[in-house]
Amino acid sequence: MNPFDRLIMRKMIVFNDNSPEAENAMEFALNIGRKVKSDIWILSLVKKPQDVTPKCQIAGERQIELMTDTGHGLSFENISDKDFYPAVIEIDASEYTGKEIYELIIRENSWMMVEGVETHVTHEVLCSIDVQSVLNHVACPLLLVPDNYTKGYFQNIIYAVDMRYCRTAVLKFLAELAEVCQANLFVEHLSAKGLPPLGDEYAQSLFNGQIMNKINYDKVYFNNIKERNLDVAIDVVINDLHADLLALVNHRFHFEELFGRSIKNVLPDHIPVPVIIFPL
Repeated sequence: MNPFDRLIMRKMIVFNDNSPEAENAMEFALNIGRKVKSDIWILSLVKKPQDVTPKCQIAGERQIELMTDTGHGLSFENISDKDFYPAVIEIDASEYTGKEIYELIIRENSWMMVEGVETHVTHEVLCSIDVQSVLNHVACPLLLVPDNYTKGYFQNIIYAVDMRYCRTAVLKFLAELAEVCQANLFVEHLSAKGLPPLGDEYAQSLFNGQIMNKINYDKVYFNNIKERNLDVAIDVVINDLHADLLALVNHRFHFEELFGRSIKNVLPDHIPVPVIIFPL
């Protein structure tokens, strides 16, 4: 790979607070970074020892373990010489304010943010970053990775949306991600709370008109979900479709029903898979 190509590479920002869920998120980001050709910027939010300096390294061996400043080991396994190796850059962000963090993300035109979250609360939050505030100010999505999630790729991506408010930019992003991963993309219509359900024929016409003529990927499927209890509907969709990524839009309908007004350090009990949240 020509090193100058990295000038236009994607950048994934991973928030690191030295927790087990952050370590798992870093491993996950490396795996996804290899597929989508994205470099990894690790924002370390906890102060490091004085004698440790940030690193920038490009993986280039068949088996490499990259030690971050926190002592966490990040490894690439079963890689070949033809694979893409992300550059991994660690930044001491322990004294950054939330404003400085989102200004960095905007300035670097970041492709995605990644944060590890718990499936069950086991410890206090180790840093004070308000990830919801950061998401409110940036243009890239946030990927939440459960602490016990070990799968390193996507096969079935779910976009939960009321088709009356479907966003083309979100669909294009998800379709591109699905194509890189050779995954299925399922668009699941779930009527927003307080709005009437859609008939199958009208819902299908919205899908055909708003989606299929705007994205160039053939593994896209549509379901009109009639279940009005969102928790039940999401649980059924995830399990029946073997979903490994759930997509939502920040502060819109389904997001607030599932997460409330802001993102916490733990996922809802019935969501055992990564969640990607797009800015409003």
